[in-house]
Amino acid sequence: MAEERDHKMKVKNKDIQFEIYERDDTWETRSGYKSVEERDRRNRQARRRRKKRIRRLKRLLLLVSAVLLLAGVFLLCRAFAGNENAFFSTADLREKELKKYASDHQIALSDYPESLIDLYKRNGETKDFVFEYPLKKDSQPEIDLGEYADSESVPLLMQWDQRWGYQMYAGNYFGLSGCGPTCLSMVAIYLSGDTSMNPGWMGEFSSSHGYASDGNGSAWALFSEGGAELGFDVTEIPLSRQWVMDNLDVGNPIVAIMGPGDFTTSGHFIVLSGSEDGKIRINDPNSRENSEKLWDYDEISDQIRDLWVFRN
Repeated sequence: MAEERDHKMKVKNKDIQFEIYERDDTWETRSGYKSVEERDRRNRQARRRRKKRIRRLKRLLLLVSAVLLLAGVFLLCRAFAGNENAFFSTADLREKELKKYASDHQIALSDYPESLIDLYKRNGETKDFVFEYPLKKDSQPEIDLGEYADSESVPLLMQWDQRWGYQMYAGNYFGLSGCGPTCLSMVAIYLSGDTSMNPGWMGEFSSSHGYASDGNGSAWALFSEGGAELGFDVTEIPLSRQWVMDNLDVGNPIVAIMGPGDFTTSGHFIVLSGSEDGKIRINDPNSRENSEKLWDYDEISDQIRDLWVFRN
């Protein structure tokens, strides 16, 4: 019909419902599009723009990642160039240092026992003892500990001292296995003032009296029985803060056998040599560093296996 009138129709496309009005063959939609085709065309354009934005964003993220990676490599290379040892363990560095010393002094690396090389890897304090082994192992230096004759404190002596550390004891070098005789020597010199009872002498005493055990160091009886043979009053005491601190407060040194922990991975003798501000001074014959610290009883109590108090 030619007469003018509205024909209302509903068109459904992709779950979106449009109401379209027919008037003089002109189509308009309530959504703002002139036609369904225009709507689809604009939707396609919008999708293409979104894809382009996503691609640009991905390229940007990739570029940023590459820049960060290159910056990290650059900084790593600078750090390595500035410190070529940054990526080596302490043990590796010490072995390199030993090799250089051997080369500089025309010493064959094979001249060093593997046990001593391992000792230096574990304990940097033993540097001179280990490095100079090929040069001094056969020397017999005079041992003079006269400075400790009237010592008011238990003297700190090291089992790897070159004056006695190269001699054999309990199937190994004294520097590795001589913690027991060294502890007994420290206590004996402190209580008696007799400096002839140095660690080397005490090692011979231990071996001749059957207290040295090949592969195991010293028997515990070196202290309970050997100490008594040397003329000291030796008492095995229970693991108790009160017992320990009371004896240390009156100047009685205590030898302790330690299990794995701060001092050893297996077994090791140390001397509890005194007290200060409620803490314990320790003479560790294998570590000056440990001997310079003050230790709380609770720090070491779980590592103690037995204790012997010494008196005159």
